Amino acid sequence: MVHRVQARYSGLSLELLNSIELLLLFLCPQQQPESETVYLFIPALAVGAIIGKQGQHIKQLSRFAGASIKIAPADGMDAKQRMVIIAGPPEAQFKAQGRIFGKLKEENFFGPKEEVKLEAHIKVPSFAAGRVIGKGGKTVNELQNLTSAEVVVPRDQTPDENDQVVVKITGHFYASQVRKHLMEQLSIWFWFVNCKAQIMVLIHCV
Repeated sequence: MVHRVQARYSGLSLELLNSIELLLLFLCPQQQPESETVYLFIPALAVGAIIGKQGQHIKQLSRFAGASIKIAPADGMDAKQRMVIIAGPPEAQFKAQGRIFGKLKEENFFGPKEEVKLEAHIKVPSFAAGRVIGKGGKTVNELQNLTSAEVVVPRDQTPDENDQVVVKITGHFYASQVRKHLMEQLSIWFWFVNCKAQIMVLIHCV
């Protein structure tokens, strides 16, 4: 990056360019967040199995995974799904979701030959949503070729207070985990590029 910038702004010293590069890396670290929140939707009839007697199973699951696991109130009396809110580091997410998928299979909420497929929601920066979809859906289609999970980015969402929008992922456990990881990497990369663009504006004003 430094060499390309220097070619364009030859009037800037190498020391200044190096300082800007270090500042960029400091302000925009290319790494996953320490904690994340995933909203996993399970059959409403499975809530009792996940919670367990007197809440023992969900407490054990939380301790095992090292994640916070809560079940949101039902949307209504006839709700067919319930939302499980899982918060914790990526490895804790993996453990918690893996156990939940396994429990649903163990308790026969899905047929013997049927894969457990659930819907999960994650949040990405709003500015990255369009790029995740890609022109004519190209990026999403390429991602779907890698796994059997389905990803949906609603187009008309209003960003939340953190300027994030929801991405819906549906599939079996490993497919949804791969897709979630790819989506997070795309979000981080787009955020990193956005930071670079802002730094370039500062350089142009020097």
